[in-house]
Amino acid sequence: MASIAERTFIAIKPDGVQRGLVGEIIKRFEQKGFKLVAMKLIHASEDLLREHYIDLKDRPFYEGLVQYMHSGPVVAMVSASK
Repeated sequence: MASIAERTFIAIKPDGVQRGLVGEIIKRFEQKGFKLVAMKLIHASEDLLREHYIDLKDRPFYEGLVQYMHSGPVVAMVSASK
């Protein structure tokens, strides 16, 4: 019987990428026991971000959040644990 792995989405936001903190942030997650199984540098479209944050659409900060996340590249990662 195969074991079921829990997956976690992790994103390094545009300011972390711009400040050159990607390596340090990944290191800290790995030290906490997260095992990265996928990673991709993306510039997310506004449509993707609106879909991702759909549960926040009625909040006053929603538009600013979408614009901020669209302002630069994001490192999107998936980690797995058993």
